[in-house]
Amino acid sequence: MKISLRILILFIILTLILLQSCSPGKEKTENTDPVSSDEQSDTAKPETLHTSDTVNSSAEETTGYENGYCVCIDAGHQQKGIPEKEPNGPGSSVLKAKLSSGTRGVSTGIPEYVLTLEVSLMLKEELLLRGYKVVMIRETHDCPISNAKRAITANESGADIFVRIHANGSSDPKVKGALTCAPTFANEFLSAGIIGESRRLSKIIVDSLCASTGALNRGIYGTDTMTGINWCRIPVTIVEMGYMSNIEEDELMATDEYRRKIVDGIANGIDSYFE
Repeated sequence: MKISLRILILFIILTLILLQSCSPGKEKTENTDPVSSDEQSDTAKPETLHTSDTVNSSAEETTGYENGYCVCIDAGHQQKGIPEKEPNGPGSSVLKAKLSSGTRGVSTGIPEYVLTLEVSLMLKEELLLRGYKVVMIRETHDCPISNAKRAITANESGADIFVRIHANGSSDPKVKGALTCAPTFANEFLSAGIIGESRRLSKIIVDSLCASTGALNRGIYGTDTMTGINWCRIPVTIVEMGYMSNIEEDELMATDEYRRKIVDGIANGIDSYFE
């Protein structure tokens, strides 16, 4: 009797063990750790550039990018200038202020740093629609990045070209028109290839901008004194959209209609440059 009872108990225990081992459990999943920001897909929020001293630089925009080209846009100036000095170019003994706040509309009173950012944001959206990848140096008015650091950020961003958006000013209120700034072939800081491509980019953009807006075409202004050009290692241009010291152009640049023409002209020029 005792033996039979022991056998029965053993049988029950074995049965319970077998039933437990056959019951379904939780399936194992892969990649359960959260994906880091550096590993986000193209549909996630853009990642922030981590170049030193570029605290307020924008993330790279990966929306679109069908055409394989990347454009870095610098909305000229910011709300406050940076009076401290920096070398005018790599190894230069010539020192210039790191950044200025720019000029101001003679009629509208709009600061240049506001105008340049608003136009740059419109240009960003247009280029994204055309399939470009876009890197913005700034998207706020508080961006204490020097001109040299802006160029270095562009160099390190993976961009193919660097387009710097500015507006002009003159002591003569009659002066008007659009121009682009580019290095001369005597520039001691840039290679001949970068100089040549910068000048080609500058000519194409100013011609296209003026065709779009009807502005007087003042051509290319050759200069080797611009810190934001001299530190570049990719083709670069400064686009002077018009004169804020001229009442007519100041008021035109304050309108959405004229800004759209500016943006279309610059974007068409960028398209032509890469053709």
